[in-house]
Amino acid sequence: MDLIDLYRIIRGGWVAWGLLLFVGMIWWVMRPSRKPALDAAARIPLEEA
Repeated sequence: MDLIDLYRIIRGGWVAWGLLLFVGMIWWVMRPSRKPALDAAARIPLEEA
């Protein structure tokens, strides 16, 4: 195994890790139990200071 093969393996691993992280964040935000907190955050710009 030379350096180029190692680079390809590491690059593929980072792509898989990034995809898994992205899907995990989307799942965490879209859970029904997060709706009240997200609704409250959506109203912040509309509140008077």
